[in-house]
Amino acid sequence: MGRASCSLKLGQIATYHYFNHLKISGNLNSYLYTIELNIHQFMIRRIFFLFLFIRFCFSDVQAQFTDRYWAFGDSAAIDFKNLINPQPTYSVLQSKGTCASICDSNGDLLFYCDTPYVYQWRLPTFNYTYGYVVNKANQLMDKGDSIVGTLWYQEMVIVPDPTNINRFYVFCACVTSVTPGLYYSIIDLSFNGGLGKVILKNVQLRTDQICDGITAVRHGNGRDWWVIARSWDFAPKNDITAYLVSPTGVAANPTQNIGILATAEGTYRLKFNSGGNHLYNVASRGIVERFDFDRCNGIFSNQITYNNLGSPLQWCWGFEISPNESKLYISQIYQTFNQDTGYLYQFDLNATNFLASAETLATFLAPDLPGLLEIGPDGKIYHSVTWAGPDSCFDYLYCYGTVNTTNSNLSVINYPDSAGIACDYQPFSFYLGGHKAYTGLPNNHNYELDTLHGSPCDTLTAVGLPNLFHKNKELKLYYDKSWQTVFTNAEDLQGRQATLEFYNINGQIIDRISSGTDGSYFSNSSSFSSQPDGVYIVRLSTEKEVLTGRFVKW
Repeated sequence: MGRASCSLKLGQIATYHYFNHLKISGNLNSYLYTIELNIHQFMIRRIFFLFLFIRFCFSDVQAQFTDRYWAFGDSAAIDFKNLINPQPTYSVLQSKGTCASICDSNGDLLFYCDTPYVYQWRLPTFNYTYGYVVNKANQLMDKGDSIVGTLWYQEMVIVPDPTNINRFYVFCACVTSVTPGLYYSIIDLSFNGGLGKVILKNVQLRTDQICDGITAVRHGNGRDWWVIARSWDFAPKNDITAYLVSPTGVAANPTQNIGILATAEGTYRLKFNSGGNHLYNVASRGIVERFDFDRCNGIFSNQITYNNLGSPLQWCWGFEISPNESKLYISQIYQTFNQDTGYLYQFDLNATNFLASAETLATFLAPDLPGLLEIGPDGKIYHSVTWAGPDSCFDYLYCYGTVNTTNSNLSVINYPDSAGIACDYQPFSFYLGGHKAYTGLPNNHNYELDTLHGSPCDTLTAVGLPNLFHKNKELKLYYDKSWQTVFTNAEDLQGRQATLEFYNINGQIIDRISSGTDGSYFSNSSSFSSQPDGVYIVRLSTEKEVLTGRFVKW
């Protein structure tokens, strides 16, 4: 607000000085024409520079990020800057599973993370539940140790801060731990010359056990993000929650119960299709299902079951969706009587009989164990395979000298949209340059997913929704479900005239109320009985300040 009124005063001053220097010449008509022409040119210039200013400010918070650098396994990494010819490189990770990374728009690494932090594991305290964050110089980031985690495979995901191009959220799921739940930490790359610092660590969002498979997708407005998590228990569950990451922080949508009920199913793997409108869930005991997802409001609907519990498709471990969403690839472990065989299947998502459409692309015999699948920036699907044979070193990692074809390479599906052998699955065809792979691959979502153009939430502009958000004093909000009423309270206000505004998550105004303050206090109750369930933004402004907050109607 201050900057806006400052700009107005500067504009008035500039206009005054401009016209003060106009010279009157000729007759009155010529004089008036000169003024009209100069006003027209002057206003065009102002509008042009205002447009550039808006575009600059708004593009700053919508910077494009990529996943052109993968860090995984035992010091392994891939540089995808050249999509035609990606190159093996190195990292400092020592992880069998969980990892994630993010790059700038040029494909240059910003940072990566994983669990566990083997250095802390080897300390006398024997703490194997911590992860860590690594900067672009392949060094432990400042305060980057002791990030929660529990040695699983897809328990971390990175999300950019919608309002600061140097800040990022790292979400972590504790699948099996004495401290279960969903957490986030915040990384700020403006510290230490671009190497970054963890400025907020292990903020707990919930306390139940989270499935190994959190994921994220860009909001339809092109700025915010959704983080998706499911929980598991020894009682049947089918809950799913979308968390909105917006300029005001992290807020949970109301949890939905949708899809197949499962008991003790901790390995729900979650992935979005390339368009972000379908979420797939593949669980170890054979569940394969899909949900429609509304990127504007974070609501799941129209569940489709491809495969249910009790079918022959058991011990599903990793999966990936082809770019055109016609094929689903699933790795399967612990098959046959001796549990010493694994498979890689291709399924046709458009087939009438999902199971009958299976094409076996590869068979793995012990000690080879098929691992996770991940689509690369080049549109190919990469497949990790673990060598599960014994060696005599630290029991979590391979011995330095344990090198073989399995752990030195990734397998590649070169044409994942093609059926059967035409997909060109090439086992152990991508050499890792002397580094080693295990089960895990980066849990990177589609950072480059575009705004959902033409949708109800494609209304974000630099003078629209971002101006709703200010982080000043606290606005106290309480929603009473039985009364379907939101109570808004504030104290120590500096102004005397207040305007209270309610917006839905798409930035559309719902109600505006103007009233005076009671000294430095403000109190209001508003019925939301006619509004749908969802997240709402509240903005309280006086002539001297602005406070904002949010609440969830459920």
